[in-house]
Amino acid sequence: MHARNLAQAFLSRTADLPTGMREEAAALSTEEFTERFTATDGPIRLDSWATAPADGDRLDCRATIVVDDLDHRVAARATGQLGALTSMLYDVGAGVEIHRLRQHRDGDAYVTMLLCGNDYDEWWAVGSGANGDEANRNALIAGANLLPR
Repeated sequence: MHARNLAQAFLSRTADLPTGMREEAAALSTEEFTERFTATDGPIRLDSWATAPADGDRLDCRATIVVDDLDHRVAARATGQLGALTSMLYDVGAGVEIHRLRQHRDGDAYVTMLLCGNDYDEWWAVGSGANGDEANRNALIAGANLLPR
């Protein structure tokens, strides 16, 4: 689960948070921050993920994305994992754009903060993982779960 790795020490350093998120998070406890920005109990989750090299600098990515307990097997070719996952989320009806990305290493974990958006709204999402790609994927799934509906 991407929220469990959000270390108390990292979250206590609001100076490490991007402008905009810092102001939103300043008055939140660690638990409130996790609930507000990670959306771990949302209707969308990434059940499986696999990548393989493709032509040029691109990757072939395959995933199972669960939306409201319905499995969607999706695939995309892109120059990076975030591009592929963004395309896949659009395919399952949860289109999210990435407006800003910020990543930190916190001990053995990585924490990614995304300013997500669509045509009308912007919102922050956070994910963590054992490496940068996993943290990015978890943050984007959190962003999809926080998508205004």
